[in-house]
Amino acid sequence: MLLGLNLLNKTKDDFLTDLANLAKSQETLIFIDTNILAYLFKLHSAARQEFFDWAVAAIGENRLYLPAWCAGEYLAKVRENLLHTYTPKGKGDDQPKKALEAMLDTASLFVDDAVLRATSYPGTRTDYLTGFREAIDALKQYTRAFKHQFDPDEIHAEIQEYLGSAVLESPLAKLCDRAANEGPARIEHRLPPGFRDEGKPENRLGDLIIWLELLEYSAQRRTEFTHVLFLTNDEKSDWVYTPSKRLDITRVGPRPVPNINPKLKIIDPRLVSEFRQAVGHSEVSICNLSSLVQGISKTDPTIVAQLAAAIQIDLGVSEGLASETELSTQPESNAEPEAEPCTAFEAEPEAGAQLDPTIGLQRADATEVPVQPVVEDPQDEIAAVIQLEGYRDSTFEADAPGQLNEIISLLKSHNWYIQNPAIEKLYSILSDDFPPTSWFVLGRNIYQAACGNAQKAMDFMANLDTRLKRFPGSVPMYVLAGMTYEIYFNSQGVLRDTPKAGYLAKPLALLAKEEYSAVRAFIRSKLDQAGAQLYFYPGNDQKKTVVIQSAPSEAGDTLEADKRRRLSSITIDGCQILVDVQPENNELLTRYRTSYTAKDILDDISVTLSIPRWALTLQLNPEVDASVRFVVPDDRWLTPRIAEEATAEVEAV
Repeated sequence: MLLGLNLLNKTKDDFLTDLANLAKSQETLIFIDTNILAYLFKLHSAARQEFFDWAVAAIGENRLYLPAWCAGEYLAKVRENLLHTYTPKGKGDDQPKKALEAMLDTASLFVDDAVLRATSYPGTRTDYLTGFREAIDALKQYTRAFKHQFDPDEIHAEIQEYLGSAVLESPLAKLCDRAANEGPARIEHRLPPGFRDEGKPENRLGDLIIWLELLEYSAQRRTEFTHVLFLTNDEKSDWVYTPSKRLDITRVGPRPVPNINPKLKIIDPRLVSEFRQAVGHSEVSICNLSSLVQGISKTDPTIVAQLAAAIQIDLGVSEGLASETELSTQPESNAEPEAEPCTAFEAEPEAGAQLDPTIGLQRADATEVPVQPVVEDPQDEIAAVIQLEGYRDSTFEADAPGQLNEIISLLKSHNWYIQNPAIEKLYSILSDDFPPTSWFVLGRNIYQAACGNAQKAMDFMANLDTRLKRFPGSVPMYVLAGMTYEIYFNSQGVLRDTPKAGYLAKPLALLAKEEYSAVRAFIRSKLDQAGAQLYFYPGNDQKKTVVIQSAPSEAGDTLEADKRRRLSSITIDGCQILVDVQPENNELLTRYRTSYTAKDILDDISVTLSIPRWALTLQLNPEVDASVRFVVPDDRWLTPRIAEEATAEVEAV
């Protein structure tokens, strides 16, 4: 493949999913670049912890490493007290205030009552200028945060703790000598990597040294790993390139489309050729953190939710997401049906016949168990207006004319660059002139997008109560009904084996309110008809108590012992969920978390048992600081599902 690719013979989803699976595979050796360490200084603590949890799991499998040269580059920042250069550069809280002050000065020159009438401002010129001044002063409580700088010492300590054991012990002097001999010729003949750094005053051969170190260590372990992945945010053309087109799935099948939003980049084929000659196989890939997180968001979204949101905000600030013009020129549809079990559609009814939308609804694992038609309560105002394609939204014709259908189609794209602007477009159609089924399907797709870690959809769910109130009439009920239905039923209208619990807290909190009692009755009816057996039902407001018992850590360092404790017991309503690991369950031994905060434990229980976080009450025995991390003993496993199984057994008896 030395001639390179003009067409990447994969869809975006296939490309990103393959990356995630590659990173997850125990046959993949992973290296991380210095710029990944630098990027951690831009992330808030929850996002950093998700990265560390992912990395520590791979380190525990002896397959993730920090090249010695990269560690040396990072060390240079430490030695020169320059770690603060990695942190976000706040410009203080005066800059936005000064900009607004200048606008106020300008406004005071030309704004008069005639201008205010033309802009529909209800007050006088004095009211306007006074209000403008008050608004500027009120902003100070928000802009003050721009003075804050991350604590580099704290982040450095985390990097040492989680990644310190992963630094390679490579013969750097030998590698530097080889790079010094080969580097000038490689730069002269534009041979990757590193020829783009020829103008750097120092360290111009750094990329080449990293590459030589990767080659040497990959060759040493060639019998253990069939693939190699280099994780770097360096996307210069002496490492990767962007094929001009990629595949997309349309109604007429796969077809080439422009490789944008996002641009999918692949390794330079000359590097692949050199790797094959040195290691013996050509399975080497390069990707940035954004692409990897997008891929993991398709396979294991809950483990990188905070990291995904942070990356999207960063992308939005530095690059900008797709414009509305770009959205309007997207292919017919990027939608891909959810990969869930299907049920056969019933034959079309005769003209005039009444069709019950829940006929055929059954558990995905049920076989040859007919479900009897259920006559809807005529008072059920939601079920009476939702059509069959709302329940089986894989059949919903989102390509039909209309702004709402256009937004639904964009949300089905599974593409952050398209989904985020689509959420923003919602606020331009705050009308009830669209069919209830369309609003219902919109609710389902907002929830799907949030569970896929699209940042604007996540924000919508985080502020669900206020966002729904922007819609008129009965629209909030239809949207909320779609969201709650999506939690429990798949795209074919079949009850999920496991609820899609990523963002259920806000929807289920609203169901407890009287104003949404119709939605509560609707979803409970659908669950009853489907024979659901849940640990926590929508509409419940009964608290469940989680008790965490711990003992002092066995760490020799006193300071470390204050930060960490060893878990001895975790119960929920008296049921023990910290259980002995069975030797035969080897597949359970790969952990994304090696330690938990109390919040992490509650979040894990919430997602696994589909319990809203607000419905969990915490007791600590003994009480410890909120920052303490709890370590799971090697012979124990946190298994919330046991509580659900125990409840089901009791109900069966």
